[in-house]
Amino acid sequence: MPELKQDEISLKDIIAQLVEWTRYLLSKWVTIIVVAIITAGLGLLYAYKSKPTYAASINFVLSNSSSSYKGVLGLASQFGIDLSGGSDDVFAGNNIISLMKSRRMIQKALLRKPDGQTKTLVNIYVEDFKLDKDWKELPRLANAYPFPEIASKMSMVQDSLFRDIYFKVAENMLDVSRPDNKLSVYKVVTTSKNETFSYYFTRYLVDETSQFYIDTKTSNAKRNLSLIQHEADSIRVLLGGTIASAAAETDKTFNLNPAYQVRRSGVAEGQLHTQALGLAYGEVIKNLELAKITLQKETPLYQIIDEPTLPLLVKKPGKLLSLIAGGFLGGFLICGFLIIRKILSNLDIKEAK
Repeated sequence: MPELKQDEISLKDIIAQLVEWTRYLLSKWVTIIVVAIITAGLGLLYAYKSKPTYAASINFVLSNSSSSYKGVLGLASQFGIDLSGGSDDVFAGNNIISLMKSRRMIQKALLRKPDGQTKTLVNIYVEDFKLDKDWKELPRLANAYPFPEIASKMSMVQDSLFRDIYFKVAENMLDVSRPDNKLSVYKVVTTSKNETFSYYFTRYLVDETSQFYIDTKTSNAKRNLSLIQHEADSIRVLLGGTIASAAAETDKTFNLNPAYQVRRSGVAEGQLHTQALGLAYGEVIKNLELAKITLQKETPLYQIIDEPTLPLLVKKPGKLLSLIAGGFLGGFLICGFLIIRKILSNLDIKEAK
């Protein structure tokens, strides 16, 4: 029973303390309202002054469709040619995200021009952030702008400045994700204050990355196809020459007495060479067709699911929401300040006693 009474007294003390704090805050209602109105005005001012941002989003599929074919490898192995195309996917899964956020891919995208414009995306970025004006004030950076359209033509200063731009774009503007790890669907979003930059940078980045990925995946299959095609062309030339030579020998022995077999040996040899080259050419043609099929199967699947369209969706803080949020935040902070000040004041009074 005493413990229950103690608990009851503690609960009453808590309620009494809450009532006291409520009365204290109500006594300061003028201060709280004034501060809330000021912060609400600041929130509204922020909504008016803040510049809109534009977000461009692309969802696309990029996956490896290659596989091993024992029949293809068996037929090609007799010529010592590898048609496997390689089964290791160095860009599998989340590696695509790292590839897309690499400097090489972002640089290629930034050095391209939007349709109908004369400036590259990196120069548009520089002008938007007024970096060119800041650079002109420094003698070492005075000639850094504009950036050339080819990366190899950049000076050391431009390359250093471009590196800073790359980090800012990759960290602050670009978001690459894989919504479902079980699927090969990727999402790329670029958010900036320039609608043109957001739209074209997203498109160009996806284009450059997918093309690099496809070229890398199909390089071995393309090389093998080129080798077999060269072999087929060479054998076809030799076969054509052998057929012509055999025909000439046949013409020389036309109406020849059958008793003269030695003079017919050239015809027999020519026919033998023709048959051998014909068989070899037939096998090469088979492998050539198999190489073409392998190249098609090694080519990754690339398909855009959703892409941005102009005009882009504008993102800007709402005036009403900013007004309410500013007032609420200001009221909360001033209440906290008043309570802390009251607690410190009570502690000073107790110490004085």
